[in-house]
Amino acid sequence: IAKGVDVKGMMAELYGRTTGTCFGKGGSMHIADLDKGMMGANGIVGGGPPLVCGAALSAKTLGTGGVAVAFLGDGASNQGTTLESLNLATVWRLPCIFVVENNGYAEATASKWSVSLSGNASDRAAGFGMPGVEVDGHDFFEVYEAMGEAVDRARAGAGPTLLESKLNRYFGHFEGDAQTYRGKDEVKIIRETKDCLVKFRSYVTGSGMIDDAQLESIDNSVLQLIDEAVSEAKAAPKPSESDLLTDVYVSY
Repeated sequence: IAKGVDVKGMMAELYGRTTGTCFGKGGSMHIADLDKGMMGANGIVGGGPPLVCGAALSAKTLGTGGVAVAFLGDGASNQGTTLESLNLATVWRLPCIFVVENNGYAEATASKWSVSLSGNASDRAAGFGMPGVEVDGHDFFEVYEAMGEAVDRARAGAGPTLLESKLNRYFGHFEGDAQTYRGKDEVKIIRETKDCLVKFRSYVTGSGMIDDAQLESIDNSVLQLIDEAVSEAKAAPKPSESDLLTDVYVSY
């Protein structure tokens, strides 16, 4: 959405409809819109970083000024594909950023039990010769500033950055996940003390950047858009059997 991918097209893709961004073939795990620079979600753990290296190499070769960004979790930070990509990006000084969203759990495994260096993925960056930055993922402005610095660095030809965002998830890794691996009231406490949207709202209204009425207007517009997207997706046609083999290969 931040890249400008059509919300209604994404919703239609979730419903597997022909009006989806991938014509209903991608589903929830493979939404992509290459025209908008959205390389696509990936069902393979750690499958994104190698693709991002390719996109970054393309941007560097063509001189577009583009910066490729991979989003992965603490679990994916352990994958060989990720570690190989960190090395390649440094060696080739690729304009890319690896954002590790460390929510503390790789499905049900705590990061302190699976990620070296006390569970801090950003500390691994030193081994590859790139900056490793840790930010509070609950703080919009801290993330924004750190990301901006990483983008500027990449565009200046200084190479990649590993940015670790420490945050939490409120829900299970999958539908039906009882989250028995989490402490009693852990999620409740996090919601009450660290909710990023609550913190953002408090800051922008308290500083006079925007008022409650404006935020309410934005919320209402978003809710209306989502309602429309769901209704239109439900009414859209499903792909036919004849669509099965279309768009399988790229014609250069």
